[in-house]
Amino acid sequence: MLSTLIRAWLLEPVLRKMKMNQDELLANLTALDSAVEKIGTETTALLIEVQALSDALAAAGNTTAEVDAALAAVQARVAAVDALVPDVTA
Repeated sequence: MLSTLIRAWLLEPVLRKMKMNQDELLANLTALDSAVEKIGTETTALLIEVQALSDALAAAGNTTAEVDAALAAVQARVAAVDALVPDVTA
């Protein structure tokens, strides 16, 4: 009887708080996972678009030195962003 009272009075609030914290942690981890997935999707789309731009400019030919420099700057920035996250290996 005493152990039941002690459990109800002392332990139950602690156990409820631990459960709440676990639930909050799960919600935060789920949201973080979704955000990381979104970043990955957007980064992949950006890489595809930059490659398409590079290909189109190369096919067009006769670009000015300024256009070539701007393209090189964009490619360098994209490479730097891509390098921030290691590639996934199968």
